[in-house]
Amino acid sequence: MKNVTKSRFNPTLGLFLKLTAAVAAVIVALVVLGYLLKIVFVAAVIAAVVVGALLLYRLLRRKATLPTLR
Repeated sequence: MKNVTKSRFNPTLGLFLKLTAAVAAVIVALVVLGYLLKIVFVAAVIAAVVVGALLLYRLLRRKATLPTLR
């Protein structure tokens, strides 16, 4: 036979506490995700600028080293 102890809380209160904890966890996750997405976006913009500058530098340097016809 199982020994089941009765809870002192109303079942509705338990459900309310669980839902409140779940909503709070979702809000915290969204805030953290938003912060991380801002960091990733800024890193992607910086990487794009650096790669673009590097490609432009290589393009200009390659044209300067081509032999000229006289």
